[in-house]
Amino acid sequence: MATKRKNDTRLDPFATAVGNSSLDALLEQANAGDVIRMPAPSDPTREITLVCKVIAHADIESSTTVYGKNRRVQSLLNEKSVSDILPAISEDGRNQHPALLWDQGNTSLVLAGSRRRKACILANADYLVLSSPDFTDEDAKILAVSSDQYIAPSLWELGQAYQHTKNELIEQGKKGSYREISAIEGVSHTAVADAIKAYEQIPADVISLYPTANHVGREVAKKLVSAKERDEQAFNNLVAALHSDDEINAIASDDKRAMAITRRLTAEPQAAAKREAVLENEFISVQRNLKSGDVSIKIDNKVMTDKRLEQLTKLLNAFN
Repeated sequence: MATKRKNDTRLDPFATAVGNSSLDALLEQANAGDVIRMPAPSDPTREITLVCKVIAHADIESSTTVYGKNRRVQSLLNEKSVSDILPAISEDGRNQHPALLWDQGNTSLVLAGSRRRKACILANADYLVLSSPDFTDEDAKILAVSSDQYIAPSLWELGQAYQHTKNELIEQGKKGSYREISAIEGVSHTAVADAIKAYEQIPADVISLYPTANHVGREVAKKLVSAKERDEQAFNNLVAALHSDDEINAIASDDKRAMAITRRLTAEPQAAAKREAVLENEFISVQRNLKSGDVSIKIDNKVMTDKRLEQLTKLLNAFN
């Protein structure tokens, strides 16, 4: 391949200098059968030996699974969410930059490269990987975070990850506050709060309505949460209807479809009528307040002669 296209991503943990190159560059040049040694992500003094191999398309799902603490929710990955790498992987018949796998015998855990894995499955392509049994849980946790830097997980997915961090803090006897989480995650406590609220308040079936989970950012999430809190049953009915809405599904542009979905789900309900028309014509309007029952009468002065006013006054005076 003469020029580098959007086939695969770069992995920040491997920017560590190795000789006159970088490990990231070495991984990009890896071919099946190569053996590469790299410093462990959690301890640069410890060495990990990786073997480069190709997993046939038919064996990807049966021989690999994604590490449980990976921040991407795998059920949300689809053609849209891997569209930046899918065409090149489909054309090449495999990913060019290998994924990282933790060899655990009968199966291997994908530590970095879950989007590549999904793209290979969708493209009927083979999966180029670097596999090693030398990884540890600490290595896996670091890779689960750093491998997401090419395209960040969505707000909702980050909320799930931050919730896991909160649970771990609580298990350690700590409060699990937003500030404690932010100190670990390296983001502001407001970002943590927004992400967790989005994850807690927005059901997964709402996220799945959108072309990709990344279409639900902070502002959209706040609107969705507000609409759900305003009338949860009506909100749920809209969600159910949108899953089979032909008009929405026919919108070609992902961004426009996402905006249309948000508008449908967050539209303010029309105010209920407060008055009932008892009589309406060109000159007279008689309305009754539905709540209080009070009646208001409006008569055009063109027809309100002195005699009619006298008659109306006598009629009204008879009310008690």
